[in-house]
Formats: sequence, C-alpha cells, structure tokens
Amino acid sequence: MPHKEWFMRFSKFLASTAIALAMLGGAAAAQAEDAPFTFSGTAAITSDYVFRGYSQTDSDPAFQAGLTASHESGFFVSAWGSNVDLGSDADIEVDLIAGYTNSVDNLTYTVGGYYYTYPGADGSAEFDYFEAGLDLAYAIDKVTLTGKAYYSPEFFGAAGGDAWYFAGGASVAVTETVSVYGAIGFNELDNGTDYQDYTAGVAVKFEPFVLDLKYTDTDVKGAAPLGDGRFVATLTYAF
Repeated sequence: MPHKEWFMRFSKFLASTAIALAMLGGAAAAQAEDAPFTFSGTAAITSDYVFRGYSQTDSDPAFQAGLTASHESGFFVSAWGSNVDLGSDADIEVDLIAGYTNSVDNLTYTVGGYYYTYPGADGSAEFDYFEAGLDLAYAIDKVTLTGKAYYSPEFFGAAGGDAWYFAGGASVAVTETVSVYGAIGFNELDNGTDYQDYTAGVAVKFEPFVLDLKYTDTDVKGAAPLGDGRFVATLTYAF
C-alpha cells in the first residue's frame, strides 16, 4: 500500500479512536463509585503487530486501542482495534469480545467469545472469524503460570476449517515494576499448516504506562518471512 494512502487511513483510525477514548473517559468520570459497571481502556503504539508469531502489519508499526465495560458480576464486553496490512483492501482489524472472568483462590479464569472483523476486506477472502477461548492464570508468590485454549469453527482466510490454539507460559515479577515472561503456543489448523510460536520478553510499568520489549518467533522457516523471529517494542497507556 502506498505510504500516503496508508497514512490517510491510519489518520482516520486515530481520529475515530481518540473520539471513542474521549467518550469512554467521560463515561468513566461520570460513573458513581458504587455503580455496578466500570469502564477502562488502553491505547498503544507498537513497532510491529504480531499475532501468534506472525506480523499483521507487514513488519510495520501499529496503533492500537481498546475499550472495556465490566460488570461487578464478572461479565464484560470489549472492543479492540488496530491497523493491519494483510495484502488486501482491509487496513483495520476490529475485535468484539464478550466474556466472564473470576478468581478462585490463586486461580483466575476467563471464558469468552472473540469475533475478529476486517472492515473493507473482500468478502471472498473470508477474513472475519469467531473463536471461543479459555484463559487461566495461577499465581504462586512472584510467579504466574498461564494457559489458554481457543477454538474456531471456521478460521481466518486461507487457513479455513476449524482451528485450535493452545498456549502455556510463565511470568516472574523481578521487582514491583519489572517482570519477565515467556510462552509457547501450538497452532493446529484444519489445512495441515500446524506450527508453533514462541515469545520471551520483559515488561516495565511506570503508571499509567507499560513498556513491553519482546522477541517472537515461529518454527516456520523460509517460506513465511512474516513469521520469522523479530524484536517488538510496545508502549501502552492504560486508564
């Protein structure tokens, strides 16, 4: 995509995101302290949007933003967006999420439904898809063990068919503001292109910001350069 066209579309995305964040900020400020709902959001800039080991922006930077409304019962709804470059007319990804989260002793679990949409994509590309997911986190002192399992009955684009994603990882709080982490993911796709992805990184908190530096890679070599190993830096603002 020509840089000028990308910049214009990206600017529109930034403007719409800023408006949404401002509206959410107003809602959060207006909510009563004892209200059953809470509102939160994030805005981030990253050197490369990598999802399960593959760049979604053709190795270019991305701006991302998310909005979440949570009920005191544990139910929540979210919307998250990012610019993408998937070699098609789609240059924006918007994810719609609904789920439930709760904690039992040291175990936190989240179950949810995730609908990934790509406005502007050619319908024949079949980019949009749904996943159901389970996330687990178990805290032991300064160590947190994580696991996840996701299933899609009709996965993204050419992969098609059903797909499973399993991942496990761990993070260690080195200090109150610095943690290191690592994870491995297993992608099982109906078309037979199974692969693994790996991530290792460090996160530094300086509220309300988090700076994340990580290295990500896959076991797919040569044939898929967007899945090659790369360093990624992300700065996130949370409110």
